[in-house]
Amino acid sequence: MGFLNRPYVTVTIPMYNSASFIGETIQSILSQTFTDFELLIYDDHSTDGSYDIAASLADSRIKLFRNSENIGPEANWNQAISQVRGKYVKLVCGDDILFPHCLEKQVAVFDDPRNAGVSLVSSQRTIIDPSGKTLIKKVNFVDGGRMDKVEVIRKMVRMGTNIIGEPVCGLYPAELIAKISGYSAVVPYTIDLDFWIQMLRHGDLFVIDESLCAFRISDLSWSSRIGDLRYQQFMEFMEQAAADESHGVTDLDLFIGKINCAVQSMTSLMGFKLFASSASERKNMRNAS
Repeated sequence: MGFLNRPYVTVTIPMYNSASFIGETIQSILSQTFTDFELLIYDDHSTDGSYDIAASLADSRIKLFRNSENIGPEANWNQAISQVRGKYVKLVCGDDILFPHCLEKQVAVFDDPRNAGVSLVSSQRTIIDPSGKTLIKKVNFVDGGRMDKVEVIRKMVRMGTNIIGEPVCGLYPAELIAKISGYSAVVPYTIDLDFWIQMLRHGDLFVIDESLCAFRISDLSWSSRIGDLRYQQFMEFMEQAAADESHGVTDLDLFIGKINCAVQSMTSLMGFKLFASSASERKNMRNAS
């Protein structure tokens, strides 16, 4: 298609065995108040009917692809951003949700000339369970507004956690994809943070202080599957961030971050295990009834 027919935004979903949630995820994207987008779905050879569910949804903005074999999250995420046509890009995992005004409000930030030099727009997020029930209405690790790279990274290290948000939280310019090295799962837990930091080498972060999306905790989510490794992997991320002098991370930042990381990891792990236990109990009750 010619330049005039390009969508303004590309939303892309790297999908694998998301049959329980993918229909809801896709519908949340198709129901956006901002409508000038394409939706690319890359199925990583799912075995649970995810592809058929996605294929059953008729909308001219959807383009569906299927890998002939399973290539894994890192390769599929990079494939998912390899053919974008929009000016801006949002990657959404196959179990997360966009609230109706998400694209509209994030695009508006980029379109505001006062925000020239911003390379990543993020928002706060809601945490939901598999049934869509709200567990945390608004995760707020950082105030809204504009922050430069050094401010973001130092605060992230000090807090010992992801203050920007999961992939569903972010929107970024497509032109930057060619200037970075893409998604890297060398440290799986921080695949999104590594990507965000690459984006922030080219501009500032703008945070919308409103929950515009939902991150789902389920036993299928990547975060829950690697929950036990969270501390080790986030520590590795912090050490890497501190080693880069351009990030401005001090020894005190790292010391405080290590303490907070331990607390955050313990809390997250307890939460995941509590969730897994209650989910198992609910399943057993259903089977017994």
